[in-house]
Amino acid sequence: MDNKQLLNCKKCGFVFWNNPKPVVSTLIEKDGNVLMLKRAQEPFKGHWVLPGGFVDYDEEPEAAAIREFKEEAGLNIQIESVISAYRIGNDPRGVHIDIVYVGRAGGKPKLDAKDFAKYGYFPLDRLPDKIAYKHREVIINWRKWLHE
Repeated sequence: MDNKQLLNCKKCGFVFWNNPKPVVSTLIEKDGNVLMLKRAQEPFKGHWVLPGGFVDYDEEPEAAAIREFKEEAGLNIQIESVISAYRIGNDPRGVHIDIVYVGRAGGKPKLDAKDFAKYGYFPLDRLPDKIAYKHREVIINWRKWLHE
């Protein structure tokens, strides 16, 4: 197993598999601009992100994306497809696998002010400097895919 040290109980032999937790994010594009939220809490306070969050134990990832978008941005969305999945290894809360969707939404966002300072729609070629996770790469790759 690549010489990785496993956490296990010396009495019963139970192995604690420190697996990554699933999270979801959703990219919404409107008139050539991508909706992003500016985090008001740590980790990554002051960084921009795509709306998203943790998948609950008994929840399908797509349902989690819809729920998280509603909780964070106050909008109902329709999921169109999965556009990416990648490992988040720089979050102090642990390692995650982010499943990124693209979807559609109407209306004006109503933010959860406790978690987010503001929202913005950014042109695909002029994204903000401080973007958390790998959301910049996801957006850039999605833009390239659109133009292929």
